[in-house]
Amino acid sequence: MQATGFNMGSSEFQPLLARKKSHDDAEFDITAMVDLVFMMNIYFLVAFLTAAAGEINLPTAQHVAALDADTAITFTVMGTLDGKGVQVYLGDGTRGQAITDPDEQTDRVRKAAEDAIGAGKKAVLIKAEKKVRLKDLFRISTAAAVEGLKLHVGVTEADIPR
Repeated sequence: MQATGFNMGSSEFQPLLARKKSHDDAEFDITAMVDLVFMMNIYFLVAFLTAAAGEINLPTAQHVAALDADTAITFTVMGTLDGKGVQVYLGDGTRGQAITDPDEQTDRVRKAAEDAIGAGKKAVLIKAEKKVRLKDLFRISTAAAVEGLKLHVGVTEADIPR
């Protein structure tokens, strides 16, 4: 008798059930690993550049002269705590009374600059905090720009947190 539906090892018959592969193809998603390697490269690059920059001896400036405080008038511009206005001090630092009204600032800076010419001053130095808005600094420097005075502007961060 001949069996009609079973495969007994003969090569001419198809098996009833497909054989499963003995192993699956291994898959591994390395996207996260690639991201990690890029982040590590950036970290080490920044760390190296920061460490290397501290060891560089920069040359002193040869084409710049320090501003002589005796021949210059100084204005100090500080930002207000709310960041919407400025306080102007006539002189170096925050000694004296702060001028807070914008119209009064312009008038008093202009008058002080004109008086400085009569006193033999040759330059105006405006010291401003980093948080002072450009439009306020421009308004003060325009008021201080008087014929005969050379204008110097320096913007620095405050030394003492307020």
